[in-house]
Amino acid sequence: MRMMGFLMGLVALVAPAWSQDMYRWTDGAGTVHYSNTSSGNAHATRIPSVASPASEERPASGDVASAGSAGDAEAFSADASLRRNALERDVRATERRLRELDARLAAFARARGQNARGSAATGGVGTNAVDVRSEEERALADERERVAQHAAEVRNDAAQLRQEVLARFGGTAPPWWIDVR
Repeated sequence: MRMMGFLMGLVALVAPAWSQDMYRWTDGAGTVHYSNTSSGNAHATRIPSVASPASEERPASGDVASAGSAGDAEAFSADASLRRNALERDVRATERRLRELDARLAAFARARGQNARGSAATGGVGTNAVDVRSEEERALADERERVAQHAAEVRNDAAQLRQEVLARFGGTAPPWWIDVR
């Protein structure tokens, strides 16, 4: 019990250090560095901490100059980049799931095709029914449709984010922007 109290006290003392501001600077070789300490670098720019992307006020449109200070542009850029990365991960996971479902559905279709010609199990009689899919195969097909719909929604969200970024930066994509693949 004492150990638990000690650990809770330690976390309470260290937690404020986690919420400090971040600093950004570029070294002589052009490499951008980020740190939670200014490290004595005169060219370090303080990046204010953001509680959550959803809680901050973001201008709906307009260029960077009309949106406010450079700090606002950096905060917007960081938020947009994080949202783009989340969409990219979602697209990749969704496409991976679609490939898995397609492979399983193809295996069912091959098995159904082999048995449709007639086998010992069917008494040598071929089946020409309209839908002879198993319940599992129907469930997989339904899931595939839902996953494909989700993929389309995520791609639409990515396109909307791109339009938001273009509107914010005056119609041209900033150098850090990479389209969702």
